[in-house]
Amino acid sequence: MNPYETLGRWIDAHHREQVEFLREVVRVPTDTPPGDNAPAAEKAAALLTSLGFAVERHPVPSDFLRDYGMQSVTNLIVRERFGDGGRTVALNAHGDVVPPGEGWTKPPYEGVIENGRMYARGVAVSKSDIATYTYALAALRALALQGVPTKGSVELHFTYDEEFGGLAGPAFLLEHKLTHPDFALAASFSYAVVTAHNGCLQLEVTVHGKAGHGRDARNGT
Repeated sequence: MNPYETLGRWIDAHHREQVEFLREVVRVPTDTPPGDNAPAAEKAAALLTSLGFAVERHPVPSDFLRDYGMQSVTNLIVRERFGDGGRTVALNAHGDVVPPGEGWTKPPYEGVIENGRMYARGVAVSKSDIATYTYALAALRALALQGVPTKGSVELHFTYDEEFGGLAGPAFLLEHKLTHPDFALAASFSYAVVTAHNGCLQLEVTVHGKAGHGRDARNGT
């Protein structure tokens, strides 16, 4: 059996555990705003620790967050070193979500499973990536323990401010030189591998002059 088949079998064998991991993650609200997300990071850290990973906690100072518009953020890093040489690949996922809004037919923080689908806020983007990356790394670790030659490093970066633009998340980790990966993979909406980056620009604009009313002549508004 080649290494890829071995990885696939390990992941299949631990699928039920991965689903329960995700359910535990989505059960901690991370609505942003208001952005009180340190409790969710602590829950994720506890789950990672239970799987045998060493977890680094990197809290963002409260004075920065106060000016930024959030309440609490703790970023998590897991570093797994394999053989000598090789590159460092970072896997980034964010645990914050926009508030659920109205119209839910299932509880947004329960992780209800029906017909093979889980219903919860953030279950697709990007809390599922937290679970996926965790179990992918666990599978690689199991492969290495079986004596399959491996090299390089994998880092998990779980951050909690994507909805606000990333300054308290990935930017914080880079600015404080907490990580320096050769490559980074982030959550997306496609199975394809693409080179792209989402950004957020927040502006406060003051306009001087006479007030006016905009009108669309096509529909009379």
